[in-house]
Amino acid sequence: MLSFSLIFILLGSVVMAQTKEDEAREKEMKAKQEQLEKQRQQLKEQQLKTAELERVLEDQANAAVRVRSSGRGVSRVTVPGDESFFVYTPFGENQSSLTLRNSFDGTTDSSKGEFDVNESTTHIRCTINGKVRSGKINVKVLYPNGKVFKDLAITSSAEISFSQSLTIKEEEKNKYVGSWTYEITADKAEGSYNMSFVTQ
Repeated sequence: MLSFSLIFILLGSVVMAQTKEDEAREKEMKAKQEQLEKQRQQLKEQQLKTAELERVLEDQANAAVRVRSSGRGVSRVTVPGDESFFVYTPFGENQSSLTLRNSFDGTTDSSKGEFDVNESTTHIRCTINGKVRSGKINVKVLYPNGKVFKDLAITSSAEISFSQSLTIKEEEKNKYVGSWTYEITADKAEGSYNMSFVTQ
C-alpha cells in the first residue's frame, strides 16, 4: 500500500514538473512571437517612412528643377514641431508657392502658421491631400478676417484630395489680401498630409 502511495506521489511530481516545463516553454514561445511581431511592425513602419521620404525627396527634386527653369528662388523654412516646407519666391513675376507636408506615426501634435497674400494677387489655388491608417489629421485654413476658408478632416474612411482655385476681383480684395492662417492638428494619427497654396 505504501509503495502504491509512493508511486502516485512520484507520478504526481513528474506530471507537475512536466506541466511547469510546458508552461515555461509556452511562455517563452509566446514572448518570442510577440518580439517577432514587434520587429515586423517596426520594419513595416520603417519601410513606410522610407517610402514617404523617397517620395518627398523626389517631389522636392522635381520642384527644384521647375524652379531653376522658371527663374525662381527657393528657401527652406521650419516651423514649430519640426515641420518643414519650401517657399518658392519668384523673380520678376508675381507668383509664389507655399507647400507643407508631414507624416505621423500615431502621435498627437499641432502646428500653426501664416502666409501673406498681397495687393497684386489675382489668383489663389489651394490643394490639400492626405491619407491616414488610423486616428485623424485636421487641416484648417482661415481667411485674413479669421473666417474659415477650409476645414478638412482626414480619417481612415477615405484618402482625401481637395483643390480649389479663386479669382480675386477688385471689389473682393479686402476678403483675400492679408495674412492667411493655417492650423494642422494630428490626433493619434498614422498617416500623412500635403498642403500647397499658390498665389499669382
